Amino acid sequence: MIGAWFKRKVLVPIRVALKKGVSPKRLAVSLALGITIGVIPFYGLTTLLVGVIALALRLDIVIMQVVHYIVQPIQIALIIPFLKAGNFLFTKNSVDFTIKEYLAGFKSDFWVALGDFWKLNLSATLVWLIVAIPLSYLLYHAFVVSIRRFAPVLVRKHHDRVK
Repeated sequence: MIGAWFKRKVLVPIRVALKKGVSPKRLAVSLALGITIGVIPFYGLTTLLVGVIALALRLDIVIMQVVHYIVQPIQIALIIPFLKAGNFLFTKNSVDFTIKEYLAGFKSDFWVALGDFWKLNLSATLVWLIVAIPLSYLLYHAFVVSIRRFAPVLVRKHHDRVK
């Protein structure tokens, strides 16, 4: 079942892009940036950010959005680690990262809690930025090699594989 889902959601858009003439390098940039931006610890911002970057850099917006949506569970899983790392490196607040603590802070003084949460989120985004640069570089090179290796197989028609 996962194989069919992966084929339909990932391989088919890549195949379509390759058949349209998208170069392996541009496709690799689209994939790498889609993944990297997809894990930014600012939930809700990524769809807009991926779209703007795809349009600005003339990358494949479909590939970037698909990949960004696929890594969304990873984004959710990494929000707390990014918040903790950002808190440790930049803000040094005593935050337990519990819903109760956040709600209590917002109930006692909404604007102070909002400011604290904004700073914490900004510090998490800075940690992501530190990680994002080498991550996107490594992903790009891995995708270039993979796409060049498997592009002939991906663009082959279905009946060619049956023969």
